[in-house]
Amino acid sequence: MDTYDAWLADFRTRLAQHDAGVAALARDLASRTPWRVHAVGSPGFDAPPATAGQPADVHCEREGVRPPLCFEVELPETLVRRSTLARLRALTDHGIEPRVVLVASPWDHEQRIAEARRLLARAGLALAVAAIAPDEERITGADW
Repeated sequence: MDTYDAWLADFRTRLAQHDAGVAALARDLASRTPWRVHAVGSPGFDAPPATAGQPADVHCEREGVRPPLCFEVELPETLVRRSTLARLRALTDHGIEPRVVLVASPWDHEQRIAEARRLLARAGLALAVAAIAPDEERITGADW
């Protein structure tokens, strides 16, 4: 039971970090790129447009470049849900380039990124994956 309790506590902590991860990601993108960044519930950023049924966590308009780019912030546990994979497929079908950013402890980033890439490949989705530790605003695997 201790193992499950520890896992559940960790899951709840990272789930609570979703909004902090979205805000940290939006700030990072706005500081490193010339893109117009939209982010759900993040001060200083306009809300993203609804696409494929709901707004993305972070939506970026890239000057003159199509398609727009969006980032979905997920926990490793939520990435495996059928509804999450269906949402990522729907974004692609709607002409959006989706990327996944996992909320994880910094020491787990590389492992989580590799696991997510394997899972997405098995699901037929060739998407870029990064990881974020919102408390430290540390991002691993970002190519922007």
